[in-house]
Amino acid sequence: MTERFAGRCVQTGVKNEWSGRGRLLFLLAALAATIPAWPYVQPHSPILDEMLRPAEVAVLVPVVLLFPVAWALVGRTWKAGVPLVLLVAGWSVGTVRFASYATPPTVDDFLRWYLVAAGLTVLVAMIVTRTGVRRIGFLVFLAGCAAAVAVPFVGEPPTPPGASLPPGVVTDENRLDCNNVACTRVITVRASDTADARALTRRIGEHLERTEGWRMRWYPFTAEPDIECKSSRRPTDPYALCLQLRSIGDPDASVQVRLSYSNRHDPVYRPAS
Repeated sequence: MTERFAGRCVQTGVKNEWSGRGRLLFLLAALAATIPAWPYVQPHSPILDEMLRPAEVAVLVPVVLLFPVAWALVGRTWKAGVPLVLLVAGWSVGTVRFASYATPPTVDDFLRWYLVAAGLTVLVAMIVTRTGVRRIGFLVFLAGCAAAVAVPFVGEPPTPPGASLPPGVVTDENRLDCNNVACTRVITVRASDTADARALTRRIGEHLERTEGWRMRWYPFTAEPDIECKSSRRPTDPYALCLQLRSIGDPDASVQVRLSYSNRHDPVYRPAS
């Protein structure tokens, strides 16, 4: 493939000064520049839950390497590869040392601006060197552009949505309780007594399991289940939607359906400043 590309460049009178071995070394250098973000290498503290998880690294590193791969496929000179490797190193070091998943997170900002800078670097290098467009390289370049657009702008947690209730169950109150960080949606359903509140909690929980896919674990000694939060599938988004069912006994027998967004990276312990 590299030989065919080199031959085409010679025929068109354009000098190609980048060998296949040089392209491979460039990609290895770009991959090595991501090492600071790899698991067990990151300098942040796992106690503070500031580290990228292995699954997150497995997604972010291929996204970060899209533009270096694009240049390795279409580039005619290694010189434009140097700033790309430096940009990758800047992303990895900046993400693990300066970016934060705390509320509001800044990890998304580091990834977005890296992709913008790397994309512009490749585009300018293609124009300056008059690089011809090869289909596979152009497709990888477009994938990098799509990734830059797809990185979500993550700020404060969003407003929690509502929850569906079983047929015949009437909402007595639906309110938002907000503080300086986030809001909690509280849906209250009245019950006739404590026993009715317990039964109604089970009924609402089983309905939400079937209709909205919540995963719950029920116990015989309590009416309130453990409920697994729903994590966001968007890269760099740390917020997970959490559900809580509270069974309140007499004299104000009722069931509360509480929905809120939780940032799993928010430290449970902060050292004294």
